[in-house]
Amino acid sequence: MPRWMPNWMRRLPETWPGRFLTHILRRFFAHDVGRQGAALAYYLLFTLFPFLIFLSSLLGLLDLDISGIMGSLSPLLPASVLELIETYLTYVARTSSPAMLWFGLVFTIWFPMRAADCLMHAVRRAYRLSRPKNQLAYNFKVLLYTVFLLMTIALSLALATVGGRVLRSVGWLLELPEPFIELWSDLRFLVLGVLVVGAVGALYAMAQDQRRRAGEIVPGVIAALTGWMIISAAYAYYVENFANYSVIYGALGAIIVLMVWLNLTAVVLILGAEINGVLIAMAAEDRSRRRELLSKEKNTAGAAQSAPGKEKTQ
Repeated sequence: MPRWMPNWMRRLPETWPGRFLTHILRRFFAHDVGRQGAALAYYLLFTLFPFLIFLSSLLGLLDLDISGIMGSLSPLLPASVLELIETYLTYVARTSSPAMLWFGLVFTIWFPMRAADCLMHAVRRAYRLSRPKNQLAYNFKVLLYTVFLLMTIALSLALATVGGRVLRSVGWLLELPEPFIELWSDLRFLVLGVLVVGAVGALYAMAQDQRRRAGEIVPGVIAALTGWMIISAAYAYYVENFANYSVIYGALGAIIVLMVWLNLTAVVLILGAEINGVLIAMAAEDRSRRRELLSKEKNTAGAAQSAPGKEKTQ
């Protein structure tokens, strides 16, 4: 450190926050987080449109409320992306058919498998794990998580869509007390948040070769989802108030906004796993330092006890 720097700045890399940031920056470049995020964003883009075909065909056959789903997503996505998705959903819902439903379902499973495989590979790298020894078992875990993820997305959409108005409209089929309907309208997004935390936590856990403690999984999950919500809201505010992609790129502006948002999402999910890896590495360093200190103290105490004996013999 340069001599002109204050003492607190010289000691900063030795503090816990300084060590944490140093590890994160090293891992970001050493593990190619930016490149892995771009690859994951590419797969997520190809995941999105078959899923929209499947979802819109399902909505068309079930006659669900597309605008209600878009309204629940409005706090997180830029308006141009919402408009693009709503236009696409509305168009395909009008032309929905069982054939389109099956087409969307097949590719909705294939492309998310590629995305889940890419993200699991990044998670394994963050935890410093080698390539899986049993590739067949690993591919089965990827397929299992893909099915779980699709079910989670469907349940999340149901939670976001089914509000108090919907519950009151089905009163002829299932009579529910009014206090429960009001409570559900307030708590459904809390349940949705818990569901999303479980989905990301399951991904981090299933990428491992062995079971890990919750303390080695949960911190990164919470950090990733918190960071994702903050970045998504900030990016939506930036797009709405400062950036005007449609002026420069025309009709491609919404696609560019979507790609940037997918890239940010991918990087944040990978960084969540990297945070867990950093915490594990820092805990191992602390244990090693404590062992070294205990060893030095024992050696010092042993030397002090043997010194009087040597003096007597002399």
